[in-house]
Parts: sequence; C-alpha cells; structure tokens
Amino acid sequence: MCTAGISFAQRPNASQIMERFGAGMREPVAFEMQFNFSGADAQGFDMEPLPGVIYIQGTDYAMINAQAEVYVQGTTKWIYSPEINEAIIMNHDPLSVDLADNPFLLFSAKLSKDYSLADQPVYFSEKGVDIIELNLAPTVKNPAFTAILLRINSRTYMPHSLKYLSKDGAWYQATITACNPVTQGYPPDYFVFKDKQHPGVFISDLR
Repeated sequence: MCTAGISFAQRPNASQIMERFGAGMREPVAFEMQFNFSGADAQGFDMEPLPGVIYIQGTDYAMINAQAEVYVQGTTKWIYSPEINEAIIMNHDPLSVDLADNPFLLFSAKLSKDYSLADQPVYFSEKGVDIIELNLAPTVKNPAFTAILLRINSRTYMPHSLKYLSKDGAWYQATITACNPVTQGYPPDYFVFKDKQHPGVFISDLR
C-alpha cells in the first residue's frame, strides 16, 4: 500500500482523520490508482461495473477505462472516445471544487478545506479490511453532488472507496483496488492527449 497507518484499535477524531488523510495524499509526488466504477440512476437501474486506472499528479490527471480516456493538464482537458475515435478539447478549472469537473477531488489534499463532516466517523470491517467511513457535505454553493461517503483504510489511511449522490438521485461509486505511489512523478506530457497515437482521430476544440 501507499503508506503506513495506525492500528484499528485507535480512534482519532474527525479532524485528525482528515489531517492524516490529507497528509498521506500529499506525501508522494504522484499516484497510480486502479479502481472499479459503479453506480445506479434515480430509477435504480445499475450500470455495469467499469474498471479503470487514474494517474494523479497535483491537479493533473489521466483517467483511462474501456469507454473513455480523460486527460487534464493545467487549464486544458481532453476527452477521448475510442469507440468513435473522437477527442474533445475544452477548458478546465483546476481549482474547481465541483466533483463533476474534478471527479477525484476527494482523493486530494483539498478534502478538509472544501468539505465538512456531516456526522461522526463510523468504524467497521469489511472483507478483512478495517475501514473508517466519513459522511461529507460540500461547503460550496449549488454542488453537483449532495451527499458523499468517503471510506478510508484505517491501517494505511489511503482511500478505499468514494460514493456520491447527485441531485437527480443517481449515485456513483469508485472502489480503489490498488494504490501505488510514483516517487519520481510523471513527465508533463503524460497528461496530454496524444493524437498521433490515434490515426484518423476527429478533434473538436471547444475552447
């Protein structure tokens, strides 16, 4: 795992949990996270679980799964659809606290700044993993998601899963299956869509 943690017997308070979590996410230069993405719409229809990987370095990231690839560097975002071989380029706000814009925001050090704890932490074990569950409420106006459940591995203080509820009643969850630090970091162009690797790609620049 990414870092060492504390024993499950110890029960820090909410502010200590958030401080430890933020410190753990700030320590390495970059991360590689493998995850399974799932969800259900407001009518309760489940989506097929979708495995993927995300590479994170500061506010830049590259997220790749079978349906799409998303690259974010600075103020530019590329969204590539392999099925139709099309890439969309758009402006990106790296300081946005909207999970719709920065879906892995809660895995960054901005957690304690932009979200508040709605209830006391809940401790439990699941499939042999000791977990702390935090019920978080966004402090920004008109958030895209109204309820957020962040689960942290209490031994490593690395993210275990993130579940969030949208305004329309749909919910989404990213369950982390592996988390690896990248101590040397990634080169800057790692987070830029490379059109030359996709012959014939159609590019729509919406900036």
